[in-house]
Amino acid sequence: MKARPVNLIVVHCSASDWGSRDAIDQWHREFGWSGIGYNYVITNGCKVNKNDFDLRYDGKIEEGRPINEVPAHVKGHNSHSIGICLIGNHHFTKKQFTQLKGLLLDLMDKHEVALDRVVGHYELDSGKTCPNFDMDTVRNELRESMTLVGILTNDIGNGAKKK
Repeated sequence: MKARPVNLIVVHCSASDWGSRDAIDQWHREFGWSGIGYNYVITNGCKVNKNDFDLRYDGKIEEGRPINEVPAHVKGHNSHSIGICLIGNHHFTKKQFTQLKGLLLDLMDKHEVALDRVVGHYELDSGKTCPNFDMDTVRNELRESMTLVGILTNDIGNGAKKK
């Protein structure tokens, strides 16, 4: 199967206190969609309600819509992007951010996505605040990690290149 071209990674939040890939899949089907629109979900430890915290599910990366299928997460950019959703609204766990950073670095390398093409939903739609945290901070942390392992980023579209 031919790989789908990807040059953008968009970070979202679920705007809920709890959830999982399966819960989001159900929510999206209730909207009449074919299923979950995100490619990845990073859980916060609360799968069924906000009072059922389980450490095993804090920062767990769950695969959503397969990467080779066009996702449904940001209007006008689905065909060439990957969508990642963190469960939460305004409060996220340290483990979620650690897992997000690792996943982003992996996807940037695998799909040759440049650092400046890792964005929050709000950066593509001024009517959104999602993922409800500053993506400049995330990009700065990614840049620091990339510098430590000897990766430099070039202009948009050139992707991540190792020294």
